[in-house]
Amino acid sequence: MENKTVVTPLGDISLVVDERTGTRPVVFLHGLFLDKSLWEGYDTSIAGRTHIYVDMPGHGDSGDVGKAWGDADCVDALMSILDQLDIDSCSVIGHSWGAIIALRAVSRHPARFNAVGLFNMPFMPPTLAQRIGAQVQKLLAFFPRFYASQVCKALYTKDFLKQHPELSMKMQAGLARRSWREIAWLVDAVMVNAIDLRPLLRDLNVPALAIVGESDHVKAPPAVDTQTVGGGHVSPHEASAEIRDVIRRLCG
Repeated sequence: MENKTVVTPLGDISLVVDERTGTRPVVFLHGLFLDKSLWEGYDTSIAGRTHIYVDMPGHGDSGDVGKAWGDADCVDALMSILDQLDIDSCSVIGHSWGAIIALRAVSRHPARFNAVGLFNMPFMPPTLAQRIGAQVQKLLAFFPRFYASQVCKALYTKDFLKQHPELSMKMQAGLARRSWREIAWLVDAVMVNAIDLRPLLRDLNVPALAIVGESDHVKAPPAVDTQTVGGGHVSPHEASAEIRDVIRRLCG
């Protein structure tokens, strides 16, 4: 595996590239406040494919963005990564926010993608109550470790998080590295300004599979073949065997 840093419109983006001899690479995108380690252990899911694991803007080893931005800018950053890696076409697997970016990228640039995996993807615009809740979350982000601990309680089932307290500690350490302003911009981009994705789902014209967890706070998206797996919102952690199977079916 090779670590790379790519300069994009949203700052320096950290990648791990697992180069294989096969064609059609697979790009993996994680959800909000996670990082590319979400996909650890999935390197053998699809034999003969190059795997590319991305730390999303303002996450993991990627740099700060340094300005207000939106999901459309994140799509531009993803396409810049593909261009700089000389990738003409690929499959893309996204979790939660990463799935949103994957769907928006596939909708804008369908010729560049062979298939898309939409795992635990929110697809409805936020209600007024949810927007207000997101604003409250920005205030909690003044205390990033406490905020991260509460986020983890919402993402994972209680028993799983009890068995894996390191996941909360990792998220706490990740958010503590960022300024309040960077976290607030993330909340605005991903939560406050989220759009209705149902029209994109109805018009999707590349092979797609979706995943939701039994205890997930998001529901099955319309117009896409969807499988329900055990656990909460972070299915790549809580339902790894099922996720491997879905990836093989989508990209094998």
